[in-house]
Amino acid sequence: MQEIDKQQIIEVDAKVVGDVKLPKTLVLYAVDAGHFVLSAKPLAHLDESALTKAQVPVTTQNNKILLKLPSKIYNFYKMDESDYTVITSNKDPSTIIITV
Repeated sequence: MQEIDKQQIIEVDAKVVGDVKLPKTLVLYAVDAGHFVLSAKPLAHLDESALTKAQVPVTTQNNKILLKLPSKIYNFYKMDESDYTVITSNKDPSTIIITV
């Protein structure tokens, strides 16, 4: 397995998504300066309004979900410097919302 650059990884506790099995890749939508959304499937309303869209590889390891963010997203949200909150959608636990 290729080693993942830890500087671009955010970890999410696997309990956040419950029993939902995430795909190997999530769709990332940068919504605004304080939020981005990761979804198992494309979301039409965000396709039209998101600042940017990217594919994010997903790895599960030791009850953690590891999300490798693109450099431009990781740097824009200053993920290495800030705290962030992870929540999931009540309707679709495979949709993860990150608030910075």
